[in-house]
Amino acid sequence: MNPTSSRNRLLLIAGSVLIIVALFFGWQWAGQDSAKPAQKKSTSTVTKPEPIKSADAPSQSPAPAMSAGGDKLTTVEEGDLKIDEILRSNKEIPAMAKDLHDLVKKLNSEAQVNASRHLVNLTSDDDYGLIAGYLVDAKMNPDVIEVLFSDLMNRKRELQLPLFVNILKNSQHPQNEQVRNVMTILAGQDFGQDFGAWDKWSNEEIKKAQTGE
Repeated sequence: MNPTSSRNRLLLIAGSVLIIVALFFGWQWAGQDSAKPAQKKSTSTVTKPEPIKSADAPSQSPAPAMSAGGDKLTTVEEGDLKIDEILRSNKEIPAMAKDLHDLVKKLNSEAQVNASRHLVNLTSDDDYGLIAGYLVDAKMNPDVIEVLFSDLMNRKRELQLPLFVNILKNSQHPQNEQVRNVMTILAGQDFGQDFGAWDKWSNEEIKKAQTGE
């Protein structure tokens, strides 16, 4: 074989080997470069839940507080409409008085006071029980009690005295002191805290009123 030809063949083989090696390393390098974007894509995928989490945040906020329970304040206008409805009804006066008694329980503030004024105007001595319960009720509006007590002062002795004694025994009643003054004048003396003496005097006075003495 010709030496020159053999040398050319060796050079050709060596060159082919170099080309193959160069292609191999080039392929490896390209593989590493193509892997990098994949990592970035993976990283960006991890951060995606964050905006989703913040979007869900409002659902964790507390629900708006409901208005507290309790009695709604009645305006004078609302009370007057209800009072007028009763007064314009075709019912008999005792029935209207009963309706006003029930209305006083439902109202409050000045509207309740106005209803109590109509209640005393339409309540006869025979139906005074509609008023008596409110007069000695410790939870009743003091302004209403004042209206009822003023009316009681104009009632007959048989109605007055049992309620006077009841109020006298209740030191917390807003009319307690006034009742003591009135009863002291009527009895001509002050029995103080001797409620037995007050009861005896009151019963005697009621008998006198009933017999016309």
